[in-house]
Amino acid sequence: FKSGSDVERASEIKGYTYNMQGRKLEKTKLKRDGIFKTEVSDNRNETSITLPNVSVGSVIEYKYKITSPFWKIDDIEVQDDIPVAHFFTKIQTPEYFRFNRLVKGEFNSQPKDYSDDRIMQISYEQTTTGARTEATKKGTLHVLEFVSEYEYTGVPAIVEEPYVDNIDNYRFLITYELATVDFPNSPLKKYSNTWEEVVKTINKSKYFGAQIKKTKYYQNDLTSLLSKAKGEIQKMNKIFDYVKSRMTWNGRYSKYSRNGIAKIAKAYEKKTGMSGEINMILLSMLKEAGINAQPVLISTRENGIPLFPTIEGFNSMLVSAEVAGKRYLLDASEKLSAPNVLPSRDLNWHGTLINADGSTSQINMYPEVTSRKSTMINATLLDDGSVEGTLKSNYTLLEALDYRNEFKDMNTEKMIESLINSHELEDLSELEIKNIDLLNEAVTESFLFEMEEAGEIIGNDLYISPLLFLRMEKTPFTLAERNYPIDFRYPYNHRDIVTLLLPEGYQVSSMPAPIKLSLPDNMGTFQFNITETEGRLSIMSSFTMNNSVVPAYKYDILKEFYNQRVAKENEKVVLSKI
Repeated sequence: FKSGSDVERASEIKGYTYNMQGRKLEKTKLKRDGIFKTEVSDNRNETSITLPNVSVGSVIEYKYKITSPFWKIDDIEVQDDIPVAHFFTKIQTPEYFRFNRLVKGEFNSQPKDYSDDRIMQISYEQTTTGARTEATKKGTLHVLEFVSEYEYTGVPAIVEEPYVDNIDNYRFLITYELATVDFPNSPLKKYSNTWEEVVKTINKSKYFGAQIKKTKYYQNDLTSLLSKAKGEIQKMNKIFDYVKSRMTWNGRYSKYSRNGIAKIAKAYEKKTGMSGEINMILLSMLKEAGINAQPVLISTRENGIPLFPTIEGFNSMLVSAEVAGKRYLLDASEKLSAPNVLPSRDLNWHGTLINADGSTSQINMYPEVTSRKSTMINATLLDDGSVEGTLKSNYTLLEALDYRNEFKDMNTEKMIESLINSHELEDLSELEIKNIDLLNEAVTESFLFEMEEAGEIIGNDLYISPLLFLRMEKTPFTLAERNYPIDFRYPYNHRDIVTLLLPEGYQVSSMPAPIKLSLPDNMGTFQFNITETEGRLSIMSSFTMNNSVVPAYKYDILKEFYNQRVAKENEKVVLSKI
C-alpha cells in the first residue's frame, strides 16, 4: 500500500523449491530475476515471485518481510483455494493501539486472546538543556501487549461455482481496523470512520472536487460538440459518446487523479487514463453543458465488498446524470456501454452519490430492467438425424453488451469459427450481425446452419432433443451446499422458439410433457411447451430470473429449479417409422 510519500515495502524475500531426484533431495534457490515489482493502482504496488524448477510434486517454501509506515494489520486469510492442513498466525499489538476485529466467512474464529509484557528497544532524540545540540539516545521500553493466536487444522478449500461476484468476499479471513491510538502524554486519537466521513474526506480532496471545476483544457472541443445539439438528452448522449470515443481506459481503477488537474488535462491530451480520470472529464463536461450530473463512488467487483468504512472501500467512480426526471448512470471507461448499461465490473454492492451540497445517497448498482435474449430457429430434420435451418437472435441491454464484448475483437471468419465451436455445428453461413456499433439498440444475429448427428437412430426410431443446441445441457450448480450468494449480475429472460419440420415417413411416438415452474417470492419462472401439427414440431422454452442476486439460503431451491429445467430441455422426442 502507498499514500503520498509513505510506501510499504517488501524485503528479505527468500524462496526454495524442493524436488526428489531419486533418493537425493534437490534444493533450488529463488534468484533476483524471479522477483517482479509492478504498480497496479494509485494506492498499491505488487511484488510477485516465480519460484524456479517447479513441477508436479515439488514442495515450495518462501518467506518475506513487509515494512509499513501505516498502523495497519493485513487481513489474515485462513481459507485458500486448496485445503489447508495446518494454519497458525500470531498477532501482537502494543497497548497504545486498539483494533476492531471482524470475521468474514462461514467460520467461528475462536482465537486465543491474552496479554503479555513486551520489552522494546527504542531510539530517540534528546536536546541538552540550554544547548542547541541534540543527541540520539537508546533506551528500553516496557509495554503491555495484546496477543491473539489463530490456529486451525483441516480448513476446507473454498470452491468457486459459477455466478459469484468475487469469491474473496466469502473466504474465511479475519480483518483488523485501527480504532484508536493512545500514546502516553498525548491526546486519544480516533481512526475508525463512518461511510459519511469517508465520502466527506474524498469530496474535500484537492484531487476530487476541484478537478471538476476546471474546463479550459476541453472548452473548444465542447463548444464545437454542442453547436447543433438540442435538448438535454441529446447533449448528454453527445458528450458521453464523445468521451468514450476519445478516451481509452488503461485498465487501472481510480476515484480521482493523484496528480490533480494537470494529470486530468494530460490524460485528455493523450486520450488515455484511469477510470476516475475518464469519468472526471465526463462529469466536468456534463456540468459545463448545464446538465445536473454528480459523481458516484463505487467499489468494483475486483475490489470486493469492504467490511469497514475506509477510503480504499471505493476504488472507482462513475457519473449520475438527471435528465427530464430520470437518472442515467454513465461509465465512459467502457467504450461499449450505454446510459444505464454498465460493464459487469461496476455491478457490485451499492454506489454512493455525492450531491452538490455534499450530502450523499446510496444507489443500487444492480439493474432493475430485464435484459433479454430471444432466439428463433426454423429447421428441417432429415432422416439421417442431421438438421438444416436458420437462426435469428435478438439481444437487449446487458445481454447485448455481453455479446458485443464477446465478439468486439473478432472478424467475420473468427466469429463463424466461434459460433460453430460453441454450438457444435457442422457448418455456418450467411452470418449477419446488425447494430453491433449502435449501442442504444438491440443486437440482432442471423445465420444458416447445418448440424450433423442432431438426432440418434436406434432401430426404427429417431431420438432428438427438440431445442437442438439451444438447450441447457447441464446445471451450473453442483455443490452440496453453497455459503455465498448466487450473483446473476442483472435480471434476464431467455426465450427460445424452435419450429422443426419432421422427415417424411416418421411420426411422433412420444414427446416431453409441457411444464410451468415458478420460484418463490417471484424470483423466477421456467416454461416449456411442445406441440406437433401436420408433421411439424413447435417448441417454446422461456427462462426468467427476476433477481440479480439470490441469497445463499435459497441455493437448494434454485439448484432444484435448474435441475428441472435441464431435465426437461434434455428430454427426447421419439420419432418412429410409419
